Amino acid sequence: MSARTVMRQRGAISLLWVIVLSALLALAAMAALFSMRYERNLFAEAWHKVAGGDAARHALDAAAWATGATADPVLRKCLIGGKQVVSNVDCAADNTTTKTIEIHDSHGFAPLAPPPAPRKEEPTSNPAIDKMIEKQLR
Repeated sequence: MSARTVMRQRGAISLLWVIVLSALLALAAMAALFSMRYERNLFAEAWHKVAGGDAARHALDAAAWATGATADPVLRKCLIGGKQVVSNVDCAADNTTTKTIEIHDSHGFAPLAPPPAPRKEEPTSNPAIDKMIEKQLR
């Protein structure tokens, strides 16, 4: 066979590159699905690292610290002016209607009920009958 008889594909994309691009697309889809499973966005996190989104967050934190506007992480529910308010700043601890709200990270699932108390095990058979059977076997 000479060089002229061997036909090669001269298209824009060969089959090899179609396979490589398909594998990369499948990998990106798997990463997206796994990040959705854990309620994270890996693509957004990577973009913030590349674009420097953390610098803006650090600037906001520094400004809040400088002005003394750091928020209390505890959420409270109270009545202010006859309206029910949920806040970490407005509801003072000395307000008589203030109730602390407990926050549980459940990842979208309701908390399970506590397991029932273990029952006291009852004998599965009558001990007198067991003794009679043992006597019969001897």
